[in-house]
Amino acid sequence: QGVAGTSASSPVVAGIFARLNGLRLAKGKPPLGFLNPLIYKNLAAFQDVKLGKNGGGGMLGFGFRAVDGWDPATGVGTPNFEALVGVVMKMYGESDEGVEASLVV
Repeated sequence: QGVAGTSASSPVVAGIFARLNGLRLAKGKPPLGFLNPLIYKNLAAFQDVKLGKNGGGGMLGFGFRAVDGWDPATGVGTPNFEALVGVVMKMYGESDEGVEASLVV
C-alpha cells in the first residue's frame, strides 16, 4: 500500500525547508523561523494544485476540492524548490549568488 496525503507531503515539505535553512546557514544567514509569512507572500514559489479532491477521511463523499488559489485540500500548492532558493537567499537584500540549488547534498 502506498503513502499519500499529509503522511507523504508533510515530511517532504519539512525536508525542503530544512534544506533551505541549510543553504542559508552555509552562507552565514539566520534560519527562516516562522514560515507562514514567507509562504503567503511568495505564492509564485508554489505550484497551485487546481484539480482533485481529498477523501474527507472516508466520510461518504465529503471532503474538499482543489480550486484556483488556496484551498483546504492542497493549501497553496506544492513547493518549487529552485524558486524558494531564490526567495530565501534574497531575503533582507541577500544574494543567491553562488548558491547550489541541487537537492543532492
